[in-house]
Amino acid sequence: MNANINARSARTNARMTCDDFKEMAPAYVLVALDEDERSACANHLATGFPHRGCREAVAAAELVAAQLGAALIPQRPSPQVWRSIAARLHEDRGNSPLPEEARRRSLYHLCGWLVAAALVGVYLYNAPLDRRALEAAIGLGRQLASSAH
Repeated sequence: MNANINARSARTNARMTCDDFKEMAPAYVLVALDEDERSACANHLATGFPHRGCREAVAAAELVAAQLGAALIPQRPSPQVWRSIAARLHEDRGNSPLPEEARRRSLYHLCGWLVAAALVGVYLYNAPLDRRALEAAIGLGRQLASSAH
């Protein structure tokens, strides 16, 4: 395995050959390469040199990737899966998912936004209307309605 990784690193540091690229094309399409390898593959494709099946290898890998995604039957995860994820997140954090203080703080933020929205609504409701602008808007609406018929 280490020999494989070292060989791959050597290929990305030197000029990549078409054979090297075709070997890495499936991983390139699945975005499963590290940044250096991905950059080397992208640079190889960008070169103006004639390629020996590189673009075709990418197209074939994209087709296989699309077929893999379509082959899976969509299923909703069981509630146990979501409980496991929540428990794992809880373990990783080392505290409760949403402590009482955070709940209270989010409630205060929500109340603040509601008060701000109410104030804007009151202002807009009581704002003086420019009669000429209102008449122009009504006239434009009538013109559009009459031209549609």
